[in-house]
Amino acid sequence: MHRHPVINAGVLLEGQLTVVTESGEVLELSANDPIIEVVNTWHYGKNEGDEPAEIIVFYAGEKGGTITVKKQEINP
Repeated sequence: MHRHPVINAGVLLEGQLTVVTESGEVLELSANDPIIEVVNTWHYGKNEGDEPAEIIVFYAGEKGGTITVKKQEINP
């Protein structure tokens, strides 16, 4: 799981991508689909297709700023 503290958008150039939020929402993407990722929402993406997924993404943040935050695993 990870989240983005800044807005970002892009296009899935090739392949397939499934994006799943922590609350269980699912978004299925195919080649040429636009991507506007969720901001400050825990999620992950996975490629369930047979070919590599190629994405071009633009982030609207400050130079040198954080664009992705990984969720830390909690160990009991």
